[in-house]
Amino acid sequence: MDYFLFIKSVLDYIENRVTEDLTAGEVAAVAGFSTPHFREVFRNTTGRTLAKYITHRRLCHAASALARTGRSVSEIAMDYGFGSHDVFTRAFRRTFHETPANFRAHGRSIRGTLIVPGIFGPSVETQEDLKVMKETGNQEHVSVGTLYGVVPKVAYSEVECTPFPSCLRACLTYLGQNADYKRLLAGSGAAFRLMWNLECWDGGNVDIMLMREDPTEPLRRAFWTAGRDFRLLCKPGQAGHYLAEMALRDDSRIGTGDKEEFVALIKREIDAGRPLIGFGIIGPPEACIIAGYRDEGETLVGWNFFQEMPEFAGAIEKEPCGYFRRRGWYEHPETIAVMAVGEQVDIPEERKFLRDTLEFALQVMETPRMRNYAGGFAAYKAWASALEQEGEFPKEAPLPLLMERLMCQCDAMTMVGEGRAYAAAFLGQEAGVFPEAAQALKQAADSFRHENSLVREMAGLLEGYCMGEKQARNLGRPEIRRDLAVLIRQCAQADRKAADAIKQALERVRNI
Repeated sequence: MDYFLFIKSVLDYIENRVTEDLTAGEVAAVAGFSTPHFREVFRNTTGRTLAKYITHRRLCHAASALARTGRSVSEIAMDYGFGSHDVFTRAFRRTFHETPANFRAHGRSIRGTLIVPGIFGPSVETQEDLKVMKETGNQEHVSVGTLYGVVPKVAYSEVECTPFPSCLRACLTYLGQNADYKRLLAGSGAAFRLMWNLECWDGGNVDIMLMREDPTEPLRRAFWTAGRDFRLLCKPGQAGHYLAEMALRDDSRIGTGDKEEFVALIKREIDAGRPLIGFGIIGPPEACIIAGYRDEGETLVGWNFFQEMPEFAGAIEKEPCGYFRRRGWYEHPETIAVMAVGEQVDIPEERKFLRDTLEFALQVMETPRMRNYAGGFAAYKAWASALEQEGEFPKEAPLPLLMERLMCQCDAMTMVGEGRAYAAAFLGQEAGVFPEAAQALKQAADSFRHENSLVREMAGLLEGYCMGEKQARNLGRPEIRRDLAVLIRQCAQADRKAADAIKQALERVRNI
């Protein structure tokens, strides 16, 4: 059973109550588990016992108060449930290797750590952390088989929320090629997508490999956009087998392989100074960057969009430069493929690129169903209808259930909000290149920008884009869901207007 949603729910619950006297039974009840079972699940998932996690979060918040306020150590100790100055000092020293007074006197660094997507809490860089970073952080020779600390980091941010094009951009940047994220997002079709599972609440709706019958099509198109060849090696069985079976049979660049073949490809690419894109490794089967290997390939290092999330911390360690370090990566059930960045080939001529991108955009927007997923305009209808099913949001619904619904809501908002914003920027840029199609391209861009503004209104109703307890509780309110459904249907209308304008632009581009 995958417990990450349950853990995600309680992590935010704990973060909101670090000054309260939380009990294991109370926290377990939030997840809907018995206390003994939850203790075991929590330890196996996060790598810490529940008690140690709660204590650590209290100490981090207390450290933040020490750094940012003038309140006494004793007052801060009492605020965070340590009972006395001495108890707090001993716990603080065990964790951060110095007393609270020394921490405050030397102005130690406080940074944000990701609790759940969009929500950060205070974290502390200890003297030991800083010493290791200073000694090893910039040494490329630290580990044979590692592009140490030099591959650009990828992570969920306000500017990049779609893992695959973000990873491809980072890899190309490392290889010395200037890659435009919005162009990759548009060329892959991801900027124009919306998918919604018709059978269940599916946190994987956002995966760009769901867009087409051949799941490799968006990946291949992104590489074509960048003018790069590739090699895609898929893991046999389960999702990896599906990915390979649906690929083009006559494409020699795509195949399946066992662990030995995966390791051989990874070692060959890293030893040649080229990072790879992995799918899975940590958390869901989304794209990540493989920047090195150790132990003859038994351990991988790199960047993963999910590596900062505490619910996946039990599976990984960290390199001083920030890379994840993951053993058992091939055996992870969500690891499905590895993709090598090949040699440079011709970048498509601009008119052909625009024509092809617009044609593919219309396919993505107008295909009503792909397997068990609604797509394009039909996905807006399915999304709004799901929110209007009162039986899916029972009174006194447990927090993990609401978090599941919220994840799907936020993923759909991301597809439309981020995707249409970059689509608008891309089309606006192309309008300056092709004056004969400029008016239609600008009309499409305006409709996409309107969709982005509607998504911002949705976020306002939920009180933020975050996947936190407050937003989940808000989604549970019928009146908010009704208002969300109205905005979703307005987005669908704007998307249809954009599609009509794209058709007009396409005619003009084809005819010149």
